[in-house]
Amino acid sequence: MTLGIIEPYNGGFLEIIPEGEYSDYWLIAAIHINGEVFRPSPRFYRNEQQALRKAQKIFDWIASYDSEISDRGYWNEEMRIFLWHQSKDYA
Repeated sequence: MTLGIIEPYNGGFLEIIPEGEYSDYWLIAAIHINGEVFRPSPRFYRNEQQALRKAQKIFDWIASYDSEISDRGYWNEEMRIFLWHQSKDYA
């Protein structure tokens, strides 16, 4: 069974998961920054390294523009993804 990967990155971490048990395709499950969780719209990546590289780009963008992301979410035109935000105060 293939498990997901949690990769430390820049003081936070990236969480990616395979599409299925024998799949080569991966999804970005979540990006964690300062106790905040960001979930990008689902998209398949051809391998785990491609998913990790994209998650790093998303992480870097969030770190630079976190004030633009509301609690409901944010569409990022440049990366063509929607980000849902879950604050650490979420109960």
